[in-house]
Amino acid sequence: MAELVRLELPDAVRGLRRLPDSGLGFLGLDPLTQHDQWLLNRLTSMRATVYDTERGTLVGYAPNPANPRQARVAVAADDSAALTALLDLIRSTAGYTSFTAVACAPDAGLPALLDCGFREVGTLRGHVLRAGVYLDADVYYAADDDLRPHPRTALHG
Repeated sequence: MAELVRLELPDAVRGLRRLPDSGLGFLGLDPLTQHDQWLLNRLTSMRATVYDTERGTLVGYAPNPANPRQARVAVAADDSAALTALLDLIRSTAGYTSFTAVACAPDAGLPALLDCGFREVGTLRGHVLRAGVYLDADVYYAADDDLRPHPRTALHG
């Protein structure tokens, strides 16, 4: 399983800027057009927590203020092991029982969401502006029972 290292939020902002796709869509952020202080304020206001893995994959979550048992999650790469590690951690430490994610078709983390058992439940039309074009963003959902164990996780426990 991927080892998670919690990042201070300023380090998380720097990490998002270093990603190949510049962290587009990670917890609704756009580091290409939003400056560091805005990103830091946004992560702080949503009470986000961001982790790094040994492979450099950033994963994070933010609690849903309208549902204390639900978290919005993000993964900045096609890395199912990193997302599984995050989900396992926040299920066991914070007691979350359901999860949402918002992603556009080109987002790097979309395959990992699907691999972990998330399913598309809605579309936000013209929700994201990228490269001067408004794109649809899909909403994904998974409850505890929907999540697929990662093969390594299933072997160990």
